[in-house]
Amino acid sequence: MPDSMNKIVTRAKKLHSFYDRYSRFISAVSFLTGFTIDFMATRRIDAMADNLKLLSYVVLAGILIVVYHLCDNRRIRAQWLVKKTELVKTGVDFFIGGLFSSHVIFYFKSSAGFKSALFIAILFVLLIINQFFRKQSSRLYLRFGMFALASFSFFVFFLPVLTNEMNRKNFLAGVVISAAYTLLIIAASILTRGKEDDKPFFRLSGMVTVVYALLVIFYFLNWIPPLPLALKHAGIYHHVGKSDYFYNLTYEQSSVWHVWQTSDAVYHYQPGDTVFCFAAVFAPTAMKKRIFHRWKHYDEASGEWMFMEKLSYDLIGGRDGGYRGFTYKTSMTEGRWKIDIITEEEILIGSVEFLLKRVRDAGQRKMITIQR
Repeated sequence: MPDSMNKIVTRAKKLHSFYDRYSRFISAVSFLTGFTIDFMATRRIDAMADNLKLLSYVVLAGILIVVYHLCDNRRIRAQWLVKKTELVKTGVDFFIGGLFSSHVIFYFKSSAGFKSALFIAILFVLLIINQFFRKQSSRLYLRFGMFALASFSFFVFFLPVLTNEMNRKNFLAGVVISAAYTLLIIAASILTRGKEDDKPFFRLSGMVTVVYALLVIFYFLNWIPPLPLALKHAGIYHHVGKSDYFYNLTYEQSSVWHVWQTSDAVYHYQPGDTVFCFAAVFAPTAMKKRIFHRWKHYDEASGEWMFMEKLSYDLIGGRDGGYRGFTYKTSMTEGRWKIDIITEEEILIGSVEFLLKRVRDAGQRKMITIQR
């Protein structure tokens, strides 16, 4: 054999040895790489090219999971594929990473960004545990659990984008499609040798069912943002007016937080003043929705938020910065206030709170106007 060929073979063996030694870490890097690439590349939630790419990720991740488990359990005899089992698992991690990148982009930019970031942090912890747990049964449950979450996070916003309708019916339809697909992948991965595989199949199916049941409960508790709607901006203002394409928002400048302040956290109020709640809500192109502002006042005696009034306007989707609208009140009581920005189905998009204080001298208020 020529020296050049010997060198190539030697290098190939070293590379293969390196991969075998650090395969667990390579899988984690693959997951993070997929996550990063899609974080940088994904644009709007209603960009059909991006959504079709993510749909292909869901399909390919499911297929590779099936292939991985069939190879791992020696149910596929093709040696060329069996030898590449770890590469198949790397592909699974890559596609799941890509799916969760869309999750963090869209959910983090929505009304409950902190909750979404926390959810993604939990997923990363699950990934790390998955890489270092040696017991196959432990890795098995984590892998299918993560796939279920990745599939869920896609379908619950893809259907509303596809139908231009965002409601509970579409959400539940997304849950059903995602759950059915996940159970199909579990069945294809495990149910191949008859009754001896019934027990792990039913255990995994039960786990996935519990996961989806919890996600549905979280949704109805408003713990999951109602994608594809996303709150881009919300604030309290002394005046809201429109000039040309922009809205002029006037608020009282704080001497302490004026650098970061973009609305009134404390509203110094005089009788006759008007309190405006301005919000910009993103929705996909062609989606129409009625948005409500639910004004509530905190009752110190009872320690509860008391409903005061619900005002509304129509939203039309398509604008990058969100469809802009506002409501207002003129007769206000001193104390803490909260405005919930909700859909007609009472699904929470976001909230804004402020403290209202009465003042005698309006001349001491220093106003500033910004444009949105």
